[in-house]
Amino acid sequence: MRNPLPYSGNQIVVLLACVGIFALGQFHRASGGIFTPILIDQFALSAALAGGLVSSMFFATILAQVPFGVVLDRVGPRIVLTWCIFLVACGTVLFALNYSYEILISSRILIGIGLASMGAATHIIIARNFEVDDFGYVSGLVVTLGGVGGLLGTYPLAFALERAPWELVFGAAAFVAVLLALAVFKSIDANETDANEESNKSSETGYIFLLKQPEFLKILALGIVTFAPIVTITGLWGGPFLQDAINLSSEEAGAVLLMLFVSTIVAGFSFGLMDKKLKSRLRLILVSVSISSASLFLLATLPMSGATVSIALLLTMVFCQQFYIPLGAHMRKIVPDHMLGRASTLLSLISVAAIPLMQIGFGVILDIANHYGFGVMEQFRIAFAAMGILILLGGLIYATSKNTN
Repeated sequence: MRNPLPYSGNQIVVLLACVGIFALGQFHRASGGIFTPILIDQFALSAALAGGLVSSMFFATILAQVPFGVVLDRVGPRIVLTWCIFLVACGTVLFALNYSYEILISSRILIGIGLASMGAATHIIIARNFEVDDFGYVSGLVVTLGGVGGLLGTYPLAFALERAPWELVFGAAAFVAVLLALAVFKSIDANETDANEESNKSSETGYIFLLKQPEFLKILALGIVTFAPIVTITGLWGGPFLQDAINLSSEEAGAVLLMLFVSTIVAGFSFGLMDKKLKSRLRLILVSVSISSASLFLLATLPMSGATVSIALLLTMVFCQQFYIPLGAHMRKIVPDHMLGRASTLLSLISVAAIPLMQIGFGVILDIANHYGFGVMEQFRIAFAAMGILILLGGLIYATSKNTN
């Protein structure tokens, strides 16, 4: 009998494993906004120390990316992911103990190192278990379904911490990570010999070789402005804009930020589906880049008499930024299987490293505009315009790429 499902049972199991991996990372990335105020009160932390606690995980992830890319191509994702998820579990246990600030920092670093391999490993798993033309669609499904991890790291985590001991809540998170590690070890195919042998034999496997490829460099150029604009708005400056510039209450601003996060989940599936169905991946990406930058330019120029227009433009911008899904599919098309780990690592490294730079740069622009006497709304207008220019520049560089479907 013909299988009525689009994918085999084994492919669905692999998909669910990838969803779990993505959800785990999203939970730890989103949870900082919930646990930071608690730890500030508990340990009397300054703003700098609190920021260091949250950012330590991201910096550890960035620093660990490059070596993990090599190991993934040579060893394969099954072993690497299993150990990395166990490392996340160990870090979460330390975090649950909550003995001191130093222990908390150490736990966040362990979690960050464990998360470093997950994006590239997921790309390799999808590439080895699904057709090339399905890469973007399956990646979109992973982002959409795995987005539940980010949601759990917001209001549900706050709800749990108000009603249960800290140790129990994060101990449970560590236990879930252990279960996920076991599930990954069991579900991911161990027969990776062919791909690994090809990686070991080929002389064209290094990062330098990738960085000499013009098409790959164009992907990296656009990768700089994929995650950074989203996280800069949803994770830092969106709240001050909504409250200080357009006068929403903190509760209303929180609701808008939740809408922005949900829009990224919806967009994950939408862009995966469009990547599968549309004839031109290049056109899809360039249209999305254009709409995203145009939304920011409109935020910078339109007279804002109320919050509705601003919120609608922010939602449009955040939704369109999910062009990183077809961008990953483009990378999958042009990179050989035995180099996919390193290629995915470079794209992830560029995208993640741009986040703190854009967050800081946005704040610097606000400070400079304030120094020259601009009002709050005008300060944000200038910063939004600068962000729109960066996205547009990345799109113009990428526009010279070859279409891959």
